Amino acid sequence: MSIRKNSFRTKLARVVMVIIALVLLAGISGVFAEEVNVESFLKQMSQATARIKDFECILESVYNRKGVSETVVAKVVFKRPDKYSMTYLAPADYEGTKVVQSKGSGVVVAKDGTWKAYDSLTVQGLETLRFMLKFARDNIGQTYDVTLSNKVTMENRVAYVLVAGNRQEPAKEPEVFWIDNIKYLILQAETADILSERTLLKLKNVDQGDRGNWDSYILTVFDLKGDVRGEITVTQVDRGLYLPTKVNLLTEFGTVDQVIRDIQVNTGVKDEDFIIQEAEDMRAKLKEAESAYSKKNYDKALKAYERVIELAPENIEARCNLGLCYWLTDDVDKAINTLEVVLSEAPGFLPAYNNLGFILADTERDIKRGTALIETAVNRDPANPVYMDSLGWAYFKSGNLDEAERTIRRALLFDSLFPDKKALTTAYYHLAMVYEAMGNKAEAISAIQKALDVEPFDSKLRNELARLRRS
Repeated sequence: MSIRKNSFRTKLARVVMVIIALVLLAGISGVFAEEVNVESFLKQMSQATARIKDFECILESVYNRKGVSETVVAKVVFKRPDKYSMTYLAPADYEGTKVVQSKGSGVVVAKDGTWKAYDSLTVQGLETLRFMLKFARDNIGQTYDVTLSNKVTMENRVAYVLVAGNRQEPAKEPEVFWIDNIKYLILQAETADILSERTLLKLKNVDQGDRGNWDSYILTVFDLKGDVRGEITVTQVDRGLYLPTKVNLLTEFGTVDQVIRDIQVNTGVKDEDFIIQEAEDMRAKLKEAESAYSKKNYDKALKAYERVIELAPENIEARCNLGLCYWLTDDVDKAINTLEVVLSEAPGFLPAYNNLGFILADTERDIKRGTALIETAVNRDPANPVYMDSLGWAYFKSGNLDEAERTIRRALLFDSLFPDKKALTTAYYHLAMVYEAMGNKAEAISAIQKALDVEPFDSKLRNELARLRRS
């Protein structure tokens, strides 16, 4: 669909929404006490921005990459706490396409009305946009670990250092902000979400207006080498609401020049404006399918995944899981056909290589091709123990017992990387079967016992242990 043509313009969303987040924080008014704490800070921030329920604006962006310019115009609608939409007005290729985020999930709606839901929010920068809106969220104290460190003097003002770490992404480096104690404007910030690298924003100059208020100010953007990468002009467009009305940046893709105009505040945007019913239905079914699959209720999971695919045919992961459900409910033909579709539509999706290869080898329908498919998965992801175990089982099915033993034993060296107990015990079971075929009964029993150490109440493993001991 048209919105996916140019990854460069995803910077439109990446740039404007991070600054929206930053300046919404900067718009807090009031006076800090000499000593402050996180709780009072968050409370004052929430109270100061409470009157801003929503806003609409037109965002016009000019991208220049290797001498080729493109102008993109979009209408942006934001509603607290974390809903937004972008409707593209120009150029014609994008016109009418809409990006919607609601409750942490994104939907792309084409001009013909068809839609695609992206729960991972990795398409068109939606995931980054949601993160950039963190300071406009009502529940920032629940979503982020916020700390206030010592105060410093900057630009003849006292500033407090605010550190915000995302609890959902604890490994990600926290954002850092230097906030003054008079108008709570951002005198400096460190963020990784403007230039896709750690970036420093620093106050350049201020227009205090006739009354001495900070009507607008300019932030200079530096990379960590100290090189200037652009400027951002921030304007108070409504009491307590500061927006980046002008942005000029040099990114890894080229230059970005943006302006925000036609800003309207508190226009009465409705929650319904952000809901695509089919997408909501799809997400509900996806949740139902994943829950049923985890509980080994494969018949229920199968029906739910079938509905997910009806609603969102492009959901490759769900289609791959549907293929597994067919396999686990003994419909081998449908399992193979479903996974063949996944391979044809997503030739880089490695789980499909592994799953289809395993089924072809295990059922002995095409051991040679099955082995080749799994070898592709292992070659592209050599540290994946599930793929290695599958490959060992394919070697076992082809009669290559020595290679089967070496491969499965190698997989078990990465026991901590198995996604769950079931996958780990399956590898031990496979190794036991290989040892039995090699005539090494003691090692086969040992492998089954190790599997039972992981899953002591697995009836299949207990039966296998009893059978091996009897034989």
